[in-house]
Parts: sequence; structure tokens; C-alpha cells
Amino acid sequence: MKLSQIRSFVTVARYGKFSQAAIELNLTQPTVSHAIATLENDLGVQLLFRSKKGVNLTPAGESILAHCDRLLQSIEDIHQEANRFKSLGVGKIKISTFRGAAAQLLPQIRANFKTQYPQIAIEIAEEKDCPQVEQMIYEGKADIGFTILPTTKDLDTIEVLRDKYIVLLPPNITFSQPPNSAIAWTRLLSLPIVSYPDRNTCFRQIQNHFAGEGYKFQPAEQVRESDTIINLVATGVGAAILPQLSVFHIPEGVTVCELPKPLQRIVVAATPKDADLSHAVWAFIDFLKQYK
Repeated sequence: MKLSQIRSFVTVARYGKFSQAAIELNLTQPTVSHAIATLENDLGVQLLFRSKKGVNLTPAGESILAHCDRLLQSIEDIHQEANRFKSLGVGKIKISTFRGAAAQLLPQIRANFKTQYPQIAIEIAEEKDCPQVEQMIYEGKADIGFTILPTTKDLDTIEVLRDKYIVLLPPNITFSQPPNSAIAWTRLLSLPIVSYPDRNTCFRQIQNHFAGEGYKFQPAEQVRESDTIINLVATGVGAAILPQLSVFHIPEGVTVCELPKPLQRIVVAATPKDADLSHAVWAFIDFLKQYK
């Protein structure tokens, strides 16, 4: 049994005439007739009733035709799947992200991904904060965005990382507990805090965290960049509460401790809702699911 015989049988059954089937298959009519006769001989059953007006399916032919249709569809699916994987070899992905993920998360993800898909180019664009990242995705200016839950836009997301907030204490503050122990609320609330501006995503998460415990978050000083906050802590201006991805270095003399009640942010990879994504983007999303 050959695939060409099955295609000839299905095409003749569809058109009801050998002549039209031959035109559709770009074969001669005797070639099509011989293919079906050979198939009938191999199967040991008659598939078609032949007459001067055309052909009709026998009961056996009707039953076998359904199997042949499924077989041809499966073969088409196989070709499509193979083409999908062949097309993964090339492509370009534009990633929009907040700075912490760009600096401390994406470099390793990108390097690992490129070992599997070396021909897919990845462009990383840093944004000031998560709302700008999500706007880039929403407007179609980025294929994927690394942002924080909850998102401000209706996007499809997959979790990549849970990023813990930590407390940084300046050198002039004594912390008698073991390293990475939790600081008490009373002690934390007594310290001047250096933090992000009010509209920053991290500021709002910290503010809501404090409110959930019945406290008001009132930083003594507010600046935009994480590096600036850390350097101010190092010079004794005050303490800071930062997510770990935003802490690129710990200056000498700065002590790290935990919040009285743990707080973390959920980092996600986001794509446009129900979008027709490229094969390269789907490959990256599948990779992220395994990367977790």
C-alpha cells in the first residue's frame, strides 16, 4: 500500500470521476486507475463501483475512505509540525523589561536560550517601570515583556520568578541579630527609609504591605534609581526595602535582613492577549516554562 494509491482513491471518491481526479493529481487517467486497482488488490476488497457515468463508493469503500481521510490529515499535520520546527531556526524577539530583570534575570535566560536557538536574535529594551513595559506589549512594540503581577493591562502571563524584598541597613545602624534575620516592626518603623517615588510599582507594593499590617509607609527620601538608593544607604542616609533583583551590589558595611513579614513580587513574562505569536516567540515561551 502506497501513499500515492491512497491519495488517488480519496481524490476519485471526492470527484466521482477518474478524469477529474487525474487532473487534480496532475497524473494520467490510466495511472490513477492502476493505483486504485492495485490498492483494491492489496486490500482484497472492491472500493469503487465503476460505470459510464462515473464511480460510486462500495460499502467497504465508504468505511475505508474515512480512515484514508484521517491518514492524509495526519500526514499534513506532520508536515506542518516539521515546518514549524524548521522555522524556529530563525527569527527575532523583542523583549521589554524593567531594569532589575534586564540586569540580573534576562542575561542568563538569554544565554541558555541561545544555546538551543542560536539563530534567533533577541533584543532587550529597558523601561523605567512595569506600566511602561506593559504599554509596549499592548501597543505591539514588544513581543514579550517582563513585568510584575498584577498587570495594568489584560495580558497573557506565565510566572518566571518570585522575587523577595529585603531590608538594607546602613553601616551606622547596629543590628544584633544573625545575618538575614527578620527585623522587628518597631525597629523598622523607627528608621528613616529611602525608597522609590510614589508612583513606582515597588513603592506601591511596599505601601500596601505596610497597610496590610496596620502601618503607614512614610519614606524619608525618595529617588528613582535602585543604585542611588543603595548608595544612600551606604552613606548612612537611611535604610531601604528593595526587591533582590534590584540589588546589584551590597556595599561594605551595609547589613541585609528580612522584613518582619515576608513580601515578594511575582515576575512574569507577558504577551498580548490571544495574539498570533511568531514561532520564535512561542519557542521562547516554551523555554521559559521549562526554565522555572
